[in-house]
Amino acid sequence: IPHPSDVPCPTSMPKGFYLIIVGQEVSIFYTWKDAALQVLKISGAVYYKCKTFQQALTDYTAAYDKGELRAIPTPG
Repeated sequence: IPHPSDVPCPTSMPKGFYLIIVGQEVSIFYTWKDAALQVLKISGAVYYKCKTFQQALTDYTAAYDKGELRAIPTPG
């Protein structure tokens, strides 16, 4: 599970900031296509779209500090 300081800042302005708290990978993703691969077909996935990177990073950091981030890798 990436430390908040390891979450990359976007290099261009993405259409969204998708925070994944429970999924195959946990992090902040910048397209729904990338985020969907981490959460669809994952029972109990927790994710949402944030308006800004700062909001997503703040929420990610809070979830990290509370121990709420959970990666559920699936085969394949």
